Amino acid sequence: MIASLALAAFIANAAPAKTSSDLLTPVSEPRVAVALLNCLVKNDGHLTGCTVQEESHADLGVGQAALSMASQFQVDLLGPDGKSRAGSYIQVPVSIRIR
Repeated sequence: MIASLALAAFIANAAPAKTSSDLLTPVSEPRVAVALLNCLVKNDGHLTGCTVQEESHADLGVGQAALSMASQFQVDLLGPDGKSRAGSYIQVPVSIRIR
C-alpha cells in the first residue's frame, strides 16, 4: 500500500508527457548574406583576380565563400552596351542563403 501511495504521488507530480511538436526543434528562418566581388573578365568570359568589395555578415565568411566560387562563374562577353567586357573589371553580387 505504501508503494502504491508513493507511486501515485510520483505520477501526480510528474511533468506532462511531451507531444511530438514539443520534441521538434524550431528552425530559424534562413538568412541571406551578400558579397560584392570585383573581378577581371578573361577572354573566355571566366572571372579572375576577384576581390571582395563589400560583404554582409562578414563573421560568416561569405566573402571568402564567394571568392572560392568565382572561378566557376562565366559572364557574357558582350555587355549591355554591346562592347566586349574582356579585360575589364565588373562587379559581381553573390547571394548565399544560410540556414
